[in-house]
Amino acid sequence: MYFRIVAYYLISLLMSVSLCYADGQNLDLDQTSSEPPPTLQFSNVEFRITGTSNVTDWDIVSDTMGGIIRFGSAFTHPEENSGNPGAWIEEVFLYIPNHSLDSGNPIMNQTMNNSLESESYPNLEYRMSDVEDMSAGSSSDELSFIVNGVLGAAGAEYELTHEVFVHQISEKTFRIFGDFEMNMTDLDIEPPTFMRGALKTTDAVEVNYNLTVTLED
Repeated sequence: MYFRIVAYYLISLLMSVSLCYADGQNLDLDQTSSEPPPTLQFSNVEFRITGTSNVTDWDIVSDTMGGIIRFGSAFTHPEENSGNPGAWIEEVFLYIPNHSLDSGNPIMNQTMNNSLESESYPNLEYRMSDVEDMSAGSSSDELSFIVNGVLGAAGAEYELTHEVFVHQISEKTFRIFGDFEMNMTDLDIEPPTFMRGALKTTDAVEVNYNLTVTLED
């Protein structure tokens, strides 16, 4: 029962973001057979890319995300598929506009957008391939999902497997978070340099996402 509740709110969260994006893009979601999700309030939303250089560490942050989700049979018939986490979601597509990424430094932002080829590829994208596993988290009110997916940036793609956590803060409030490591060259992006090469960024970066969602009455 607890798994069903947490999975429902996780799916509802993604669907809320999807509906906002669909309205702006005139997308047809009539094929989705699920009921409208409950109203959700978002807070403490953060997407962060962290790296380092030969001079200093750096952070790039965004608080903007959109996407599409298609539900699996477990959403409409949980009694038939409750033991299979992969049956809850058929497809997840999320995107972050490159222009929403901010390092706090205009020169670095411009260099970053050049490296991401933002004029031709305006978004960072993520598409889920499948949900591999589900298990209890570090506490009795936390679940973790092992998810396979594909990242896209600057016309290149990178397959990864990472862990997503859902932590229940109260009856109607949840925190969703996770992180993973990768290299910029995994997406065929050369680590940028600044000040005519005096500052050189390293290839490895860490990606973190963390948000709180509350179900409103």
